[in-house]
Amino acid sequence: MAAAILLALAVLAPFVWWRAWFFWRNPARCPPAGDALLCAADGRVVYVKRVRAGEVPVSVKGQRAMRLLECAPVLDAARGDGVLIGTYMSVFSVHQNRIPVSGEVVLRVHRPAVRNVSMARMMVYTLLGREPYDEDCRHLIQNERLTIGIRTPGGVVLVTQIADAWIRRIRADVGVGQPVERGARYGAILLGSQVDVFVPDSLGFRVVVRPGQAVRAGETPLAVRAVGP
Repeated sequence: MAAAILLALAVLAPFVWWRAWFFWRNPARCPPAGDALLCAADGRVVYVKRVRAGEVPVSVKGQRAMRLLECAPVLDAARGDGVLIGTYMSVFSVHQNRIPVSGEVVLRVHRPAVRNVSMARMMVYTLLGREPYDEDCRHLIQNERLTIGIRTPGGVVLVTQIADAWIRRIRADVGVGQPVERGARYGAILLGSQVDVFVPDSLGFRVVVRPGQAVRAGETPLAVRAVGP
């Protein structure tokens, strides 16, 4: 009996430690100097996709493009051309999300889902280093999403939190009309999940991260101002 109790404690103790503290940790972050757009989430970059007129190519069976419907008011006004960068957060990542660029929140749209599907496929692909990491990942078109739009002098940067199958809620502690600062914490998603950042061409920035790269929210540059033609 004593051996069984010790075994149970040995199994449960790491889980309790992870769930009670490790998952909720919020380490201090120091944004680098300059005006580079910063990553909004810790984790691993899973794609860098060109966006044309608000449509994103996705590698999901039966799908050729994903329309960012919740972002339509912003994208339609600017033709919707730009780059979409996805960052996958595993259960070991810091799950506090941060603002990529200073500005004013002009959009906040929550798109619920009938049923969230698991991101297990993307987790396995990232662990194995198999590209494309988003191949047949239905969560990209099916799961719950919460998008905020941040107005800057060059255009609106969009940040989308995507829930996993085990998520009960996405938290984004900002509202329309609120000023936000680059690198500041603004929300979180529980367990494994994903955060996408849309960088419009109008900003004149070039993306400097690549698929497979490990990144840190509020510190790793996502895109920098382009120099020259």
